[in-house]
Amino acid sequence: MSCVFFRRGFCSRVLHPETRRLGIVYVHWPYCSQICAYCNFNKYLYARKKVDDNQITKVFTKQLQSMMKRSCISKVASVYFGGGTPSLADPSLVEEVLNVVAKVSSVAKEMEVTLEANPTSTHLDKLKDFKTAGVNRLSLGVQSLQDDALQLMNRNHTAKEALCVLAQANELFPKKTNIDMIFARPGQTCLDWEKELEEVLQHCGHHLSLYQLTIEPGTPFSKAVKRGEMKLPSNEAIADMYEHSVKALNNVGLRRYEISNFAKDGAESKQNLAYWTGIDYIGIGPGAHSRFLESNASHFIHAVNELEPNSWMNEVWTSKNHGMRLVKLLSQQESGCFRIIYKIWEAIYPASVTPLNKIFSVSDPTLQYLCDNDLLIINERCLKATDKGLNLADSIASELFEVFSRNMNYQFQSH
Repeated sequence: MSCVFFRRGFCSRVLHPETRRLGIVYVHWPYCSQICAYCNFNKYLYARKKVDDNQITKVFTKQLQSMMKRSCISKVASVYFGGGTPSLADPSLVEEVLNVVAKVSSVAKEMEVTLEANPTSTHLDKLKDFKTAGVNRLSLGVQSLQDDALQLMNRNHTAKEALCVLAQANELFPKKTNIDMIFARPGQTCLDWEKELEEVLQHCGHHLSLYQLTIEPGTPFSKAVKRGEMKLPSNEAIADMYEHSVKALNNVGLRRYEISNFAKDGAESKQNLAYWTGIDYIGIGPGAHSRFLESNASHFIHAVNELEPNSWMNEVWTSKNHGMRLVKLLSQQESGCFRIIYKIWEAIYPASVTPLNKIFSVSDPTLQYLCDNDLLIINERCLKATDKGLNLADSIASELFEVFSRNMNYQFQSH
């Protein structure tokens, strides 16, 4: 979850669709060569004989064309290929998707095209082809530099292999290679993590993503925890790991710009920033999410695609909803509440009418408590979490949602 941060100007974007025309695209490739023990994403085992690359590429591009037409998006700033393991796909998928983007919209200057990849020698052979197809940023799922941890998580690479791929990726995508790491793993101590992070920083370039392990229902890890076979670090140890990480990364110039993401200035992920600043996004592929202003400019749409790949493909070809399984039309008020999840609020009223600290008054007991305990800052310009508050961002966001909803209801009832 990102840092909690609100600014003024929201309603002007709802009421004036011409300001909503910049967007991003997420492409969900649902297949993996093996399933990680902690993962509950929408993923399926990849069997090359059963997956028709040409057919699935046609479905991706058809859904993209249909949804772009349904939205107000006229310029694309970023395209992100995630999954799953999209580096399993044929590089032609990237090329075809980018061709459609160029046909149905204008392309932002220096548009970012990101590919998630596993750091295996098999995938390394294809990285040059992906770069030729249009990828200009890479996100490597290293996850750990400890072989026993990688085996426990059911990763399909070793630490040595990951470092080899990372070195070559940095040459192919200089200053544009991200490393994903997982901390708070079973049996991990603070000292273990500090040593591992120190090694990571010897190889990290300009961007690092740190994810705390969460035990998701239905995963092998969840079952092992329930059986008492797996011991996780204490909450105190996890907090210490994260606080150490923030300090260590800051010391080498990697600034925290979102709870899990750290970057040197100018190396932030455009896709990440777009989500947290409320830019419209279109998700194509099984289970992908979308939120955009519809082309008639009457309301926002929040949609989730059909989950299962074959059902999704059939829906794209036959359904008037273009493969979207759940579609919700968001009213102006709902859209405002929805945006709190992305930590940005650009004001219900123009800045000249109502300062933010008049709407979110510190007289509210919840806000007063958060401010008094150095967890939150509120002034005319913004409401944001302190460094201390960022460590409790999930809890603070939940509290702020309730405050936001109360104030939204009051403001709409008063007008």
